[in-house]
Amino acid sequence: MSTNLSGARERFLRAIFERGAEGASTALSRWLGTEVRLIVSAIDQVDLVEASEALGPPDALVAACAMGLVGPLGGSILLAFEDRAGLALADLLLNRPIGTAVEWGEMEESAARETANIVGCSYLNALAAYLPSGPADELAPTPPNLLREFAGSLLQFALMEQAMEFDQVLLARAAFDAGKAGLDLNWTLLLIPDRRSLQALTAELVDDPRTP
Repeated sequence: MSTNLSGARERFLRAIFERGAEGASTALSRWLGTEVRLIVSAIDQVDLVEASEALGPPDALVAACAMGLVGPLGGSILLAFEDRAGLALADLLLNRPIGTAVEWGEMEESAARETANIVGCSYLNALAAYLPSGPADELAPTPPNLLREFAGSLLQFALMEQAMEFDQVLLARAAFDAGKAGLDLNWTLLLIPDRRSLQALTAELVDDPRTP
């Protein structure tokens, strides 16, 4: 997949998302009572079609927690993972052998939502540090909504009426490492700013003196 980001912007966004991953790793480790790490492997800016393809084959079942953005940026953030990976994560959080959960129940859904909230807040906190917002204008996610759809239709379903406006997606791939046998979690974080916010964010990446 080709990126539409310049080299400098890509490096700067990677640094931001890696900082978010560090914050999420610390928060998740504290919550789980065991050391875990989120490792960012790639950052891309792509259109919606490419983003859908990044989630897997069109007929692959995908779970995702969708959150709106509150604060200086508008849009959505999605944390997506393979359906089986979401169930494995729930087993880890509930201190059960990996593979125990075979279907989504109330506890599994709650575990996925709480994980998405922790990860989303950590990434957005890292991003907010580079935005010209005041202390009362924080960037935060709305409560997560769990979706289960085929990869080919997840984004259209998640965005619905907003799909015509959200034409570009910031995509971050991350691996989840908890040192547990059978726990192989690869997550895709999709930051989907509205057109105004994408333009503002792009301007910040150009003008910020911290850009490499």
